[in-house]
Amino acid sequence: MNGRKNRRSKDETVKRLQTLAISEALRAHLSAENLLALNSHGQEVLHGLDFEESQLLVDCSDRPPADASLQQRCAELVIRHERARLRIATVDDERTAAKY
Repeated sequence: MNGRKNRRSKDETVKRLQTLAISEALRAHLSAENLLALNSHGQEVLHGLDFEESQLLVDCSDRPPADASLQQRCAELVIRHERARLRIATVDDERTAAKY
């Protein structure tokens, strides 16, 4: 069997990428701050969040919701995202990681 049959081309991989609905300027800013990641489904996400949660948090940041329950949900997502970022930073710092 030809091994190439099961491989995906670069074009197929690029087509599968699902990006957040954000401006290129915001994407550049988030990327520069290492806030974005690609998950195993080829989706652009904020660390610690899935695609839908990431989009919701970006939307909340762009336009804060009037609904109190949605405000609470966004606040919870901020905490999860920040915790994930802290875990990543802790692992990156070998001295700190050794203490935990």
